[in-house]
Amino acid sequence: MNRTKWMLFLGVLASGMMQYASAGSTGTIHFYGAIVEGGCNFKTGGNQLVSNCERGGAQVTQTRQISTSNPLSFNLPLSLGHVTTQQVNNNPHLAIMTVSYN
Repeated sequence: MNRTKWMLFLGVLASGMMQYASAGSTGTIHFYGAIVEGGCNFKTGGNQLVSNCERGGAQVTQTRQISTSNPLSFNLPLSLGHVTTQQVNNNPHLAIMTVSYN
């Protein structure tokens, strides 16, 4: 008899959990705003940083020389934003590049 009560309890508990789980997948999501163009694409290699940006159908590619002695800082083409780099732990071969879009 005790086993029957335990199985009944587990069955009721499981059915309650399933009902709660399915309730989380209902509802309406409202989106406000706009879908905008994506950011720039960046590629590095051979001591160069190549940025490829697109806005309003215009596509511009810009190539910058990377130097371990001079951290990079420049504006993106088409007035999209600004790029800065900072060395990590004063290591000239390790840097963080930050891209700030307008």
